[in-house]
Amino acid sequence: MIELKHITKEYSSGEGRTLALDDVSLTVRDGEIFGIIGLSGAGKSTLVRCINLLERPTHGQVFIDGEELTAIGRKRLLLLRRNIGMIFQSFNLLEQRTAEGNIRFPLEIAGVKRRAAEARARELLELVGLSEKAESYPSQLSGGQKQRVAIARALATGPKYLLCDEATSALDPATTDSILQLLRRINRELGVTIVVITHEMRVVERVCDRVAVLDSSKIAEEGEVSEVFSFPQSEIAKQLIIPELIRSAEGGGGKKLRLVFRGESADRPIISKLAIECGVAVDILYADTKRIDGKAFGHMVISLPEDGEEKVKKFLEGQKVSFKEEI
Repeated sequence: MIELKHITKEYSSGEGRTLALDDVSLTVRDGEIFGIIGLSGAGKSTLVRCINLLERPTHGQVFIDGEELTAIGRKRLLLLRRNIGMIFQSFNLLEQRTAEGNIRFPLEIAGVKRRAAEARARELLELVGLSEKAESYPSQLSGGQKQRVAIARALATGPKYLLCDEATSALDPATTDSILQLLRRINRELGVTIVVITHEMRVVERVCDRVAVLDSSKIAEEGEVSEVFSFPQSEIAKQLIIPELIRSAEGGGGKKLRLVFRGESADRPIISKLAIECGVAVDILYADTKRIDGKAFGHMVISLPEDGEEKVKKFLEGQKVSFKEEI
C-alpha cells in the first residue's frame, strides 16, 4: 500500500518560492489502478515523483507497505526503489542499446548474472508482445513499441508498484488503447498496483478503479471512478470530465436534467419511451453515451417543459436512470 501524508513540495528560485503540492494526503490500495488527473501545472507529475522520492517532499511523509521512505537512508531507499517501476511520456530508452539491452539494464545494475538477465528480458518482451523486436534499437521502433519496451524495463526487477507519468500522452488513440489494455493485463495477471498520472479523461475512464483530482496543488476530489465521473462535485472535476455538457446546458429554455448512464442496457429506448409514456416533448441538448459490452455509459442533457417535470422524474426513477437537476 502507498500512503502519502500531508505532502507539501516547494521550489525555490530567484523569483521566490513556488508551491507545487499543498498538504496532499492519499492512499493507493494494493492491487488497484489509481488515477491522478488535473490541469497542467496542478502538481500531478510532482506528486507521482514524490512517491519514489525522485522529488523529496519539503514536508510530509511517504510510506510504502508501512515503511517510511522519507525517514530512511540512501542505501535502503535505492533497494526499495527496485519495488517501484516507473514509465514516462518520453520513454527514456537508451538509444545505443537494443530493446533487450534496455530491459536488461536495471537487472545489470542490480547485479543479476547475464544469462538470468537475458532470460528475464526475453520473458518480458513476450509479455509486452515484442519478442521479434529483441535486437531492434529504439530508432527502429514506433512510439507504441518504445513504450512497451519501457514498460518491460520497468517490470524487470519484479516491482510491486508501477508509476505511469503521462505514459500515453505522446501516442495516437489506437496505440493508447493497446497500451491501456497491456497495463490492465499487467495489473490483473501480475498483481501490480499501478498509479496513472494523466490529463486524458478517457485514460482514467478506461483503466482506473479510483481517481484523485488535483487543483492548484491540492486534492479537490477523490473517489471511485464511476462515482466521480458520473457526479463530479468540485468545479475543476466538472471542467475536466464534462466540459461540453456544461456548455450545452448554458443556453436554451425549459427545465434541464442531466441523465447518467452507468451500465444500463443499451437496448432500452429510454428517451422515446419517456416521450410516449409521459406525453412530454423532450429536447436532447447533449449526449455522450457509449456502448460497452452491451451496456450504456455516459451522460445526456435533456430539456423539458416545466409542466412535465414531475412526470419525467417519476418515469426516470422507475427506469432506475440516475439524474440531476443542476449541471
